[in-house]
Amino acid sequence: MPSNLKNKKVLIGISGGIAAFKICELLRMLVKAGASVRVVMTESASKFVTPLTFSALGAESVSTSMWDPGRDSLEHVSWADWADLFVIAPATANIIAKMAAGIADEVLSTQLLAYDGPKLVAPAMNVKMWNNFATKRNIKTLKEQGIELVGPTKGHLASLIEAEGRMAEPTEVYKSIEKILQSKADLEKYRILVTAGPTVEPFDPVRFISNRSSGKMGYAIAEIAKDRGARVILVSGPVAITPPSGVELVNIETADQMLKAIEAKYKYIDVVIMTAAVADYKPKIYSRQKIKKTKSDQNMLMTKNPDIISTLAKRRGRKILVGFALETQNLKAAAQKKMLEKKLDMIVANNPTLKGVEFGSDCNKASIFVKGKRATDLPTMTKSDLAGKILDEVIKLLKRKKK
Repeated sequence: MPSNLKNKKVLIGISGGIAAFKICELLRMLVKAGASVRVVMTESASKFVTPLTFSALGAESVSTSMWDPGRDSLEHVSWADWADLFVIAPATANIIAKMAAGIADEVLSTQLLAYDGPKLVAPAMNVKMWNNFATKRNIKTLKEQGIELVGPTKGHLASLIEAEGRMAEPTEVYKSIEKILQSKADLEKYRILVTAGPTVEPFDPVRFISNRSSGKMGYAIAEIAKDRGARVILVSGPVAITPPSGVELVNIETADQMLKAIEAKYKYIDVVIMTAAVADYKPKIYSRQKIKKTKSDQNMLMTKNPDIISTLAKRRGRKILVGFALETQNLKAAAQKKMLEKKLDMIVANNPTLKGVEFGSDCNKASIFVKGKRATDLPTMTKSDLAGKILDEVIKLLKRKKK
């Protein structure tokens, strides 16, 4: 039985695949749950199921062309401002490629490019198309943009073979919609600052010292915190990730710039989560010209960078401070020592040399240490799921601070 989605606005984009018939059931479930639904169809999709079918099943309106008769000339993009969620199902290889490349050449792809809210994609295609390098690259791009996917699953395809590429069943797509639209809003009263990525410490105009942080963990925390209602500021070193929508992004390069950016916001923040891999040292002398190679070895003098989180702890007030400890040995002992020395409320420890959670991976395996509690050892999970676990602990700390 569908749960309550009353007053939620769902835009369903249907592309041209045989799985289009499944959207009839999905639409029925959404309408029964109280959602308002509009449908955008490609011309190919309308060859499989007629627009009239979706109107008869309860869609408020169905659009099949940029030039729908009787429509406002800007309606093909105005729907993007209406929806709480854009569901693309079935999502063919073609529409996925358009989404990844930012192409807007018909009504559905144009709506998608204009829409800046959460998207849910349910891929459906031949197994060879699904396994094609280009499709895999496009799916990776969508994931990096924070777009949710459901399926595909293994099952009987239109070609009568059993393989991966079958669209997820309507009930599974509905559950994903429900999860997104009924997400927790337990952080809506709080302001959270997250740091992410590496810092870059130059020693001349073309060379620098840095580290291998991808920034994915910090970006995941920022996105989940935003989804749970928080006002989020993301202070980020140089990364190759699209920032989540609805988050205030502050780009920095050096540790000094990061500290300055945090201090500018610190007064108004309730929680600081330091996932950034801040360089411990920087070159003592910066050369304004490129340093030339010589025949002999060169020694470079280094000086300590500011210890950002220790600096913040000295004037924390009632703020929650969360640190990260990246260790390759003695993980728990090192994390506990860091938490005590830096006077943190919580620390998350991980080892990036373990298989499956290396630098740049979409997954992580961590232990969470909270002041006054035993460590929680978590299994390998996606960084988004780990972000949720971390924020669950932050909520507990915020409630404890209120007492």
